[in-house]
Parts: sequence; structure tokens; C-alpha cells
Amino acid sequence: MNMKLVSGALAAAIAVTTTAQAEELTLRAGVFVPPHTTYGVPFQMYADHLNEIGEGVLQIRIVGGPEAVPATELATAVSNGVLDLAALPPSYYKGQMVESDAHSLTSLSVPEQRASGAYAALDEIARDSMGVTYVTTYGDGVPFHIFLTEGIAGLDDLDGMRLRGQTTYNLIFEELGVINTPIPAPEIFTALERGTVDGYGWALWGIGDMGWLDMTSVRVDPGFYNVIINVLMNEETYDALTEEQQAIVDETTAWFEAMMVEWSAERTATELAAQEAAGVTVFDAGADLLEVATAAYWDDLESLSPEIARLRPLLAPQD
Repeated sequence: MNMKLVSGALAAAIAVTTTAQAEELTLRAGVFVPPHTTYGVPFQMYADHLNEIGEGVLQIRIVGGPEAVPATELATAVSNGVLDLAALPPSYYKGQMVESDAHSLTSLSVPEQRASGAYAALDEIARDSMGVTYVTTYGDGVPFHIFLTEGIAGLDDLDGMRLRGQTTYNLIFEELGVINTPIPAPEIFTALERGTVDGYGWALWGIGDMGWLDMTSVRVDPGFYNVIINVLMNEETYDALTEEQQAIVDETTAWFEAMMVEWSAERTATELAAQEAAGVTVFDAGADLLEVATAAYWDDLESLSPEIARLRPLLAPQD
């Protein structure tokens, strides 16, 4: 056996392997909740799909949930490049980009927002104000609700009630006379158990995750706003990707947004069935609740940023 040929072949194989390894890029990602929970699972699916089709070229490594990087620090971590990308709601970076909250007020799906130009407009603002780009979004079509421990005869009964609500609920609770009690989510179970609060504001999905379902009697319909979770990527990171790597991101995004339409519908049906099975009844407050909630939020955003006047028509239902 010619050892020189063997040595040469081995060296060539090592060189090819080393080059392939050097060319594969791994993006560090964070998520505002543990990846295995309700609102973390979609981002995990996004990362898994990208890792499958991007093997040897581009990968995503989720460094963990909020125990790794607190949710309130994720946007800054992406902006300054500590993380390459992250999944989080607009409420966690409203101080850096107030216009992001307009995303919560549209009835358009993400594909419809892309078609209307709304998504491109939001991306432009995100690049200018934060140095990040919008990769994709999920949660659209999942509304927020008011959940109560006891029944009500009308919305007037909410006046004076103590309900747990995050900042998303500030305006609507003020309109309804509700006393907003912003306790941390892990403490809601104890607060309900002890009667410290009469209910809570939360999105349609996930109230069974931490045991609240058994202490919930009423869901107030209709829901309002949208759960919006944006996947943000550092602008310089994205722009530095090769054409092949960007194509992997784009292909994953297209797959994800198409897949989420059916996945979200199935998840919503499952959540509604679970609430009904647990004995949660529905109080129908009528269209006025949705109109009051939405109008108050638009008015507030328009007072905070002139960009809202440009975004609002793009986020409105198209004729």
C-alpha cells in the first residue's frame, strides 16, 4: 500500500471536514419562556426545522428560557449581539420600539401582514431603532381574555374587582374600573387560591399550564388584541449570513408560517375543549368590549409615536 497516497487522502479528508465544520454557523437564541411550554414550543419547532435543513451550513442553539437570559433583557441581548436571535412579545421591548405593540391590534395573519406591507414597515422601524430584523411572528389569532373565579351579570360587575394583569391589560382594566394587580405569573395560583385576586388576564392558550384552570369559573368573551411573539435577529448577524444561509432562514420561515395556520387552529380547539371540560363557562360581553379595548390601545399608541399613523392602515383588514 502506498502510504504517501493514504496520508494524502487522509489529509484531504481532514481538510474537507475542517472546512465543512468551519463553514457551519451556529446562532445563539433565547426565548422568553421555557422552550417546552405553550408559547415556547413554536419557536422550538422553528429551530428544529432549520437545524434539519441547515445541517452543515446553519444551526440554531437555544441557550435556554428566562433562566438563561431574563425575558426583559432578551431584546437588548439581540440588539448588542450577545444573542443572535430571540423569541419574545412586544411588551418586553416596547421601551425600545413602542410601534411594536401595534402588532397586537391587527386581525391580519402574518402572511396577510407581509402582503399589505405592514411587516416590512415594522421591520424597517426595528432595524432603525434597535438594530434587529423581524424574522417571523407567531401567536396571531390567539386573543387575550379576562378569566374570573365567579360569575358576573354584566361588565359593570368588574368595577372594583382585583384582577391580575400584565401591562397589556392596563388600558382596558382602567376603562372597566378594574384594580390591576400585577403579580408575577408563578404567584397567580396562590393568589387565586387565597382569594387575593378575583381573576386574571391571560391569553386563550395556556391557562392549564400552571394549574389555574381548576380555579377558573368564567371566561369573558370576546377576546381582544393578539398574542404576538416576534422572532428578532441581530441585523448585522442576518446581513452577514451567506446567500445559502439566508435561504435556509427564508425557507424555514415560509414553512413555519404556513404550518402555524393549521397548528394554531388545532391548539385553539384543544384549549377551548379543555376549558369547557373543566367547567369554565362563557360570559358574552358583546362586540363593545372588543371595540373599547382596541380603540383605547390605538389612541394610546398614536399619542406615543407618529409612525402609528403609517402602520395603522397597513394593519387594517384589506378590502
